[in-house]
Amino acid sequence: MKKETPNSLDRKQTEQNALRISGYGALALAVLGIGFAIHSGSKAILLDGLFSVLGFFMALMTLYVSRLVSRPDDEVFQYGYALFAPLMNVLKSLVMTVLCGFAFFSAVSTLLAGGQPMAVGSAVLYALISTLIGAGLFIYLRKVAEQTASVLVSLDAKAARLDMFLSAAVLVSFVLGWFSIDTRMERHLDLLDPLVVAGLCLVVLPVPLKVLWNNGREVLLFAPDADVQQSVKDRIESAIEGFPFEDYKIRMLKLGNVLAVTLHLRPADDFRIEGVGDLDRVRLVIEDALAPLDFEIGLDIMFVKDMRLAR
Repeated sequence: MKKETPNSLDRKQTEQNALRISGYGALALAVLGIGFAIHSGSKAILLDGLFSVLGFFMALMTLYVSRLVSRPDDEVFQYGYALFAPLMNVLKSLVMTVLCGFAFFSAVSTLLAGGQPMAVGSAVLYALISTLIGAGLFIYLRKVAEQTASVLVSLDAKAARLDMFLSAAVLVSFVLGWFSIDTRMERHLDLLDPLVVAGLCLVVLPVPLKVLWNNGREVLLFAPDADVQQSVKDRIESAIEGFPFEDYKIRMLKLGNVLAVTLHLRPADDFRIEGVGDLDRVRLVIEDALAPLDFEIGLDIMFVKDMRLAR
């Protein structure tokens, strides 16, 4: 793995601060949502509040995972704790998928039963406040994610963006419902809340499913995306151009922010070394070539004469 530098330590501290603020924001939205849901009788607001409760507890777990993955390897996890980052994201996406499914079927049942009354004025106020809070969290988390290249903060930023758009959609829906009062459309007002819930679920569901797919691939030890593989390959090829190597084989594994690279190099017949230091120089050149990538690189290099040993 990369050595801990002051810069990497600062990035981790910034990441953990951002995750704390994300948790505080989720807690504020959870209290706000459940309070307004009780007052207004809106299941759409209750669903939003439950998402925030989920977000708060997941933020606590994510903060713990952020600290966990920064630990060095030990006797129990001899390859480090990087696996916990995608594993955490898989758990998040599974819980969100189940919650969406439950809320959708509940909304459909309410629609079939004729809908339910709600206090539209309170719902509008809640949606306005939650939209503003969500926008502030999204802007902040996106900035930190760009600075730190953190997978965990990036996921929280995407969740905040989704919350912001959902709250804005709820706001527009409830404002339209508010303007329908004392008009011919008022008789359909009881259908507004379950319709909004069903719509939110259909919009939200693809997001956790995508996260589940991407992070599930990492947990199952799939190879990284093709663009990541190509970037690593190009950098390694450029780094070893000045050395007499006839062949090589690269294996890669991505776990959160960690990219594990195993490289087998076959030296040419005229390759000569005076000591192990000559091999270290090859490694340092390759490490320098991979350093600009936005990953913590775990690099293993093996020199072989017979490429059949590169397995």
